[in-house]
Amino acid sequence: MRRLLILIALVAGLLLPAAGAIGSSPLQPDPAGVGIRLVDAPVATRDDPRARVYIIDHVHPGTTIERRIEVSNDTGKASAIAVYAAAAEIKAGSFVGLEGDTPNELSTWTTLSDTSLRLRDGATSMVEVTIDVPSDAPPGEQYAVLWAQVSSGDEGGGGITQVSRVGIRVYLSVGPGGAPASAFEIESFTAMRDATGSPVVQATVRNTGGRALDLHGELKLADGPAGLTAGPFPARLGTTLAVGDVEPVTIELDGQLPNGPWDARLSLTSGLLTEKAHASLTFPTSGTGPTVAVADDSRPWWWIGGAIAALVLLVLAWLASRRRRRRSTVSTSRHEPGLEQEPSYV
Repeated sequence: MRRLLILIALVAGLLLPAAGAIGSSPLQPDPAGVGIRLVDAPVATRDDPRARVYIIDHVHPGTTIERRIEVSNDTGKASAIAVYAAAAEIKAGSFVGLEGDTPNELSTWTTLSDTSLRLRDGATSMVEVTIDVPSDAPPGEQYAVLWAQVSSGDEGGGGITQVSRVGIRVYLSVGPGGAPASAFEIESFTAMRDATGSPVVQATVRNTGGRALDLHGELKLADGPAGLTAGPFPARLGTTLAVGDVEPVTIELDGQLPNGPWDARLSLTSGLLTEKAHASLTFPTSGTGPTVAVADDSRPWWWIGGAIAALVLLVLAWLASRRRRRRSTVSTSRHEPGLEQEPSYV
């Protein structure tokens, strides 16, 4: 019995997935000193690190959502700050705000309680954001940016005007039902050396879900020459994948690393979603090495393990039932007429 229980525990351990980690990456501050941050987020996404810095939501057509943003002035002087919504797109693995106040559907649905602020140095101001999604809005995910912008220089005098702006991303999914699921796959690794000769790993990642992803993570190297280990090395920030996109995630490594071979283990996270993959890599002396598919940790015999576990449980149930029947038979036999023993007297 004890051996059978141990076998069941081992089979269950093979079938259970590993737990993922949760992480986030902060927005970069504006060097000119103007700042903008999201003040609140919906309760449904309060555990999502991305929802703390970006406006991320899924709504039905005809819905109105409201958020608050805080604009700050740390330029060293009183400044006029323009606040507005403009179009954005995801292109070549980057979330890009289009030039100026280029509109798109999402930006035209967005209104701000104040679009022109005059703040003294060190002051802040709260701005309310309202997004009215029309009832005939097309399904899908749209992107925009809420910008806080300062200008300096000779405007209108023939001189050069310097414009600096910092923004909050908006990812708005429109459609019936609940929010589309987020999902991605790490497909392959490529080991290479950059122009300085330092080793670099590029991981090819595919967005297989229904929402855009902002990826960050780290790479660890193990089982290297003489048993060496190295890392973790952070993935280069800024990789954003639109729905269906395939892009590389780049990890720059220590220039002193030997060529290998190495067991490279990568963990990538977007919001609450984490995926892991590993492969055996050897860095070339120069240039780019071959693309290597990630190691397949899936077990095609998982159903065999499940069948074995089910069979073991059935056997245990059958043995227990047989034992109960045997005890019941013995108990009945002891009380049948003719089987009782006559008392003995001394």
